Amino acid sequence: MNLRAGSIVAAAAGVAATIAIVSGSIVTSVAAQATKNVWDGVYSTEQAARGKKLYVDSCSSCHKEGLQGADLAPALKGEDFVLRWAGFSMQDLFNTISTTMPSDDPGKLSPQVNADIIAFILQVNKFPTGHDELKPDTPLLKGIAITPKAPAP
Repeated sequence: MNLRAGSIVAAAAGVAATIAIVSGSIVTSVAAQATKNVWDGVYSTEQAARGKKLYVDSCSSCHKEGLQGADLAPALKGEDFVLRWAGFSMQDLFNTISTTMPSDDPGKLSPQVNADIIAFILQVNKFPTGHDELKPDTPLLKGIAITPKAPAP
């Protein structure tokens, strides 16, 4: 490897390391700032039931009725899904869904519909229900961390 190629590889490695460090810091700060997590019962059973109907109407043609995903539509259940969102806030998930889905008409669904669909996704992923509904409220959603495992008591 010549000196120029070595410098380019070293620079690329430095950029990658910086991105990894910054990304880790962002994820850590999101989890540290959250006052709740998905194990605290952040949606209601009734909301998840509404969300299931809305999901079937608006999402299942791509993500499939069982949320297993297909082709270019990722699964919305299981370990891969939960680990993909681990350390992010519920606001991050909400923003992604509300600005990119449905793929044929992004942003078409109302904020409340998106919150109801997320409640259904949480239920399918076996996160516990609570008494209150998940609201499409930015400060509230930012305060809910997505964690793959329940915190130790």
